[in-house]
Amino acid sequence: MRTKTRRRFLATVAGSAAVGLAGCLGGDDSSDSTGSTDSSADSETTATASFFVFGDAARHVAGDAASVDTLVPIGQHGHGWEPGPDVQGRVLESDLFVHGMPGFQPWADDIRASLDADGSGVAEVDASADVDLHEIGPDGHVHDDESHDETEQRDDEHAEESETDDHGELDPHFWLDPTRVATATETLRDAFQSVDSANADAYAANAESYREALSELDAAFEDGLAASERDVILVAGHDAYGYLADRYDLDIVALTGLSPDEEPSPRDIERAQATIEEHDIRHVLADPLESDRAAQQLVGETDAEDVLPLTPLPGVMTEWEENDWGYVDIMREVNLPSLRTALGAQ
Repeated sequence: MRTKTRRRFLATVAGSAAVGLAGCLGGDDSSDSTGSTDSSADSETTATASFFVFGDAARHVAGDAASVDTLVPIGQHGHGWEPGPDVQGRVLESDLFVHGMPGFQPWADDIRASLDADGSGVAEVDASADVDLHEIGPDGHVHDDESHDETEQRDDEHAEESETDDHGELDPHFWLDPTRVATATETLRDAFQSVDSANADAYAANAESYREALSELDAAFEDGLAASERDVILVAGHDAYGYLADRYDLDIVALTGLSPDEEPSPRDIERAQATIEEHDIRHVLADPLESDRAAQQLVGETDAEDVLPLTPLPGVMTEWEENDWGYVDIMREVNLPSLRTALGAQ
């Protein structure tokens, strides 16, 4: 984590700052007139976040002591949103910029480079800085334990794509493990304290309260998945669930590699069909923020019965935002029930 002297910029500077960017998104659970999110507009210390989960965790740490603005509007998918010219200005107006690992969001990297070049004084924090991250194999999948060894070697063209994927050599999707989010929460606590030491005690208390909520979520997953009848899950999407599999000892087979932009090949579909038949899979899982075309195809062409939602939380659906759901709520109300059904752990 790096910290810098706090500095305010006038609105005229924010309006004139522009940068050509493209990349992932965030969201949060209360929207403002621009479609982005803000936790406490009346507070003095402000933070901007580049991604939904980072912004939600930061909002809990901030509490009433600071405001958190997640930069991407509700309903946008992580790799489909392109920042407008006002985004860098919004970061410049804040005291703290919360982002992910280098390479995860290229547009956020561009903003960070611009902040450094301009000597802006905006503090920055990588939410994943203290998290134990998985390494990515040459085929674009995570191979940290034997549960991933059953995955067949992908087509040569897919392997070549994975080597140049924007995510780099580490899997950024750590937030699918609540215990790793707890680690990130401590990192965010320290960052808020560095830019607003007067409220250090409040940030510490807020972070501890959120860590308790994350511990309860972790326990709910442990208990809810304990009595599983099946041992393999099929996700008709990209391989974003390595940390979930690692934490709860699951065998999750993904249709494609780590990049959410990768389209499934005929061989991927054939592999998924074979997995369904071999493991008597009844439900195909798919991210509701992405197309379910491949999932529906697999249900139509195999003995699988239905498609269930499972999201790596690249953003927030409108109905989740309307329900005032944050990270913990979505994990508990969307992902856990689908996993229990798919695994026969009811």
